Amino acid sequence: MPKIGVFSPASRVSYEQIQMAVQTLEKWGYEVFIHPQTFAQNAQFAGTAQERLKAFQELLQDDSIDIIWCSRGGYGVVQWIEKVDFSPLRKKHKWIVGFSDVTVLHCALQKLGIVSLHAPMLKGWENLSENTFQHLQKVLQSKQIDYQVTNSTFDRLGKAQGKLIGGNIALLHNQIGTSTDFDTENAILFLEDVNEPLYNLDRMLRHLQRAGKFEKLQGLIVGNISRIKPEEPPFDKNIYEIISEIVEPYNFPACFDFPVGHESENFPMVCGAEACLEVTLKGIHLSQQWD
Repeated sequence: MPKIGVFSPASRVSYEQIQMAVQTLEKWGYEVFIHPQTFAQNAQFAGTAQERLKAFQELLQDDSIDIIWCSRGGYGVVQWIEKVDFSPLRKKHKWIVGFSDVTVLHCALQKLGIVSLHAPMLKGWENLSENTFQHLQKVLQSKQIDYQVTNSTFDRLGKAQGKLIGGNIALLHNQIGTSTDFDTENAILFLEDVNEPLYNLDRMLRHLQRAGKFEKLQGLIVGNISRIKPEEPPFDKNIYEIISEIVEPYNFPACFDFPVGHESENFPMVCGAEACLEVTLKGIHLSQQWD
């Protein structure tokens, strides 16, 4: 029976907030070990930075653990990321699962050439769609992804191939110039975010552009950029118009409103694995395979 190790990398969480997810994973046939740190409390955090690092390191080193699943995001991974010893993953690959603040972990793993799983965390499980659950089960049990989704009027047609990378815009922006900076050359980049005003999204996306992150990109997937904070006076463009303007000088295909992010449709994406993106008038096709 595959074994999942749960810990809290950032903000605090209660058992009640992850209970449904734990019970579902057990029904799916997994043994779930909840690290004692998971419910630690230190102000807004799930324990101190050292306690969160220690829990993650212990799960990395525990050979009985097959998957490390983050209980929730919030804020806090950047407080301890520099001290992680990822060498146990060279001996035994484990899925590191999460999104949002866990984008920092995905970036660190991509630097090492280790694939990881951008997917829902345990908190908020009750809000996920049945489609998301089905895709998540399939990804955990197989070695391929095949998604067909509908078009957006902002799509740019074409076909792209490359390593799939990405995650939360604010966290990607935060990695530039650090040891966990990310390489977009010959890659397909996916983006998502939540609870940001348009002016800040515009600023972060222009920072990605100025840092050269779109120069050698093969394709762009714009996921859910949702619950945008209102501004007064209002910004002069919506989020799709902002992104379209920024990427206009480049030739790569792009799709918009892909089901990844902080909404009920949050399809799992394998960071660091090869992907093929096809944007056509008939819809969007994203496929991935990994070892």
